[in-house]
Amino acid sequence: MDNDNDQQPQQISPPPTDAAGKPKATPQESREQLQDAIRGSNQVLATATTVLKFFPDTLTVDRAKLTVTKRTFFQTAEVMSMRIEDIMNVTCKLGPFLGSITIHSRIIGDQQPYTIGLFTRTDAMQLKRITQGYVIALQRHIDCSALPTDELVVMLGQLGQDDHPVG
Repeated sequence: MDNDNDQQPQQISPPPTDAAGKPKATPQESREQLQDAIRGSNQVLATATTVLKFFPDTLTVDRAKLTVTKRTFFQTAEVMSMRIEDIMNVTCKLGPFLGSITIHSRIIGDQQPYTIGLFTRTDAMQLKRITQGYVIALQRHIDCSALPTDELVVMLGQLGQDDHPVG
């Protein structure tokens, strides 16, 4: 005879937690966090297009990542993105009128630095300063998410600026 009183009480599990022991987010919280990330990644901090090429390349820095678009033919492109956190250093090679950007990344298997150019001299210097400033800010654990985009661009440019003038 089965009696409802004879059944074992169901064990109620604690709410799922992440690796840090914090309760996992609800679906609504996850949606909100993703929406915030999408909004942030659509805010472009700097962008430039190469010159003197029939199929120009583009380098774009937004609040989440750096994106390189290399065009090889009409309506064809190779698009590579890397998180700002994965960038170790950015260097700039300048000539009298043009410049190129070299990105040193910690991405596994990406042993060689990644070079893109030729940009105008001004664009190359601006891209280098903003990207390097962002890398420094993140290394110092500075939360840049609350700053308006225009103000963030100016401050990152100042942080990434070298102390000596470029000839």
